[in-house]
Amino acid sequence: MEIKNLRNANSLSGGKASGLALLNKMGVPVPSGFVINDTLDLTFNDEDIKLIEQHLNDLDSSKKLAVRSSACAEDGTKKSFAGIFETELNVEHNIKSILEAIKKVNNSATTDVVKAYSNEEKQIMNIVIQEMVEPKIAGVLFSEAIDINGDDVVLFECVEGLADKLVSGASEPAQVIIKIKNNQIDTSNLRVEGKLMDLSLLMNIIPFVNKIKKISDRPLDIEWCIDQNGNPYFVQARPITSTVFINKKIENSGIVASRGYAEGETYVIDENKSDDEIKKAIDNFKEGSILVAGVTETLYMPAIKKAKGIITEEGSALSHAAIVSRELGIPCIAGYKNAINLFPTGTKIVLDALNGKIIANGVEDSIINTKGFEYGELYCFDNSCKVDFDNFSAVFELTYGGLMVHMNSEDATPKNMEILEKYARKVFNDTPEQHFDDKYLWYLEIERFKKLPFYNEINNEMFNIIDQKDSNELEIFYNKLLDLLKNLMNYKLKLATNREKIIIEEIGAAVNLILDAMLPMGYALRQCYFDSMPLLEKYHMNFNDLFINKSVSVDDEKLIKIKNFLNSVSTNRNEVYEKICSIGATSPDYFEFRDENLEKLLGYENIESFYETLTNDDLSNIELIMAPYFSKKKNNNLVYTKNQKL
Repeated sequence: MEIKNLRNANSLSGGKASGLALLNKMGVPVPSGFVINDTLDLTFNDEDIKLIEQHLNDLDSSKKLAVRSSACAEDGTKKSFAGIFETELNVEHNIKSILEAIKKVNNSATTDVVKAYSNEEKQIMNIVIQEMVEPKIAGVLFSEAIDINGDDVVLFECVEGLADKLVSGASEPAQVIIKIKNNQIDTSNLRVEGKLMDLSLLMNIIPFVNKIKKISDRPLDIEWCIDQNGNPYFVQARPITSTVFINKKIENSGIVASRGYAEGETYVIDENKSDDEIKKAIDNFKEGSILVAGVTETLYMPAIKKAKGIITEEGSALSHAAIVSRELGIPCIAGYKNAINLFPTGTKIVLDALNGKIIANGVEDSIINTKGFEYGELYCFDNSCKVDFDNFSAVFELTYGGLMVHMNSEDATPKNMEILEKYARKVFNDTPEQHFDDKYLWYLEIERFKKLPFYNEINNEMFNIIDQKDSNELEIFYNKLLDLLKNLMNYKLKLATNREKIIIEEIGAAVNLILDAMLPMGYALRQCYFDSMPLLEKYHMNFNDLFINKSVSVDDEKLIKIKNFLNSVSTNRNEVYEKICSIGATSPDYFEFRDENLEKLLGYENIESFYETLTNDDLSNIELIMAPYFSKKKNNNLVYTKNQKL
């Protein structure tokens, strides 16, 4: 058996011991102690016990001891093993207690948890024994981190007493974020978040952290404490395995999309599963269950009709789940983040959408978001821009709710996410809320759609109608575009060239996006929200009341107009997709087979390459068909009226 003073520990003594040796060499205060090498298979004979006792005699006998793991794989650059192995604190200063503690720590190296974490790799265990410090405050610090606005900072997380309460999550920490200037901590630029506590003693540790930053060639994750007399100590140091980003605190959300009350067991349908699994889940849905899903789609209807209530992870007051649940008269809470994980199939819950509560297994959560939507899910694209990185792209969106970023989930590797996060904080001075959704793909589609005839005119007319909130004009707008698509489809079937057929199909997809998503799920929702806010505050109402109540209880013409307009938006949104499909202007699988059909018909590799070759000649006949719908001067002053329906 080999025992070393912590000052002399090396890599063979394990991650924790070598980290403490490094701190000692830097000249910062470390509690005295020693490390016993390769303890896992030791029997601790008389000679071993005598050697341990000799090193114990070098420590302060009035202090209790900490017996800690220092596995060779622990605190490494790739795996930290954080919280995996046992630590025994406040161990009595005698050989019997020490040997019992060593046995407990050794046993923790062979658990199923360790085997799973290490991929069955056998551990080489070493044991660190140190004098205990009775801390007044303790915590962890990251010598390098990136703040919300992109600044380089040092991050301290502090709790009163021992740091194990912080690591285990049993106690809410105070966060102290201090800007770095010339590789040193700038205490004039400091902010505190989280729990309120006396942090005056924290200043005692700053000079030593500056010393570490000056000497260390890598960022470190450091455990520290300050005793009752204000003396600072460092008790652990390990390399930071990935960049530390300081994030905003985001509370759970959710909106009452349809009022009602239901009790029952949950049944999950997860749209991320395979088509066969989704179909099986729908077929097996139990009557009277509460449906939990990421989103709901039309194909879920057999299950929805059997459901007592609905909870979705995404969605707003105009989402499919919201509209259908109101029609069926069942309670619905939409936009409840992480619902699938929180309420797996078989969870007994109370869905109280009268008072905005979900009670699962006796634990109550109140719904706090009353907007009726999340800014990031709105189909609005006016404040978005695409940024190309070396091997991936992302769309950044500036919203009233903060910075959002949309991207392909396949690109969300740890390295790419770190690149994206650093860019966002440096350029936008904000930390982005990440969305792996269709908005990224729709942004790319819209950039192409802008090349289609009259696309901008359709959008401008949509904006004018939303601004006026005229329900009659809205219905005329819907019917006009449906009539336009019908005429385009007639031309496609009779006279169109192959290139024109593709253009007409793209126009159908573009109009569908506007009528089925951008108008009802985007710009109308956003504009009505901001226009109604002063009135809702005046009458002590919230935006969602405009959806879930049959009538507005106050006599205010402007508010009633907004509610009626939103009702019209909701009604038309519920019908328009089927109408567009019945015309033949689009189909549920249009985008899935578009490139394949394009290659067969015209030999193009993808839709992007087709758009790059569009000419005025390709568009001329189609523009003639579309022009009367957007210019009253053409076609004998054609005026489209509400009565012109399909």
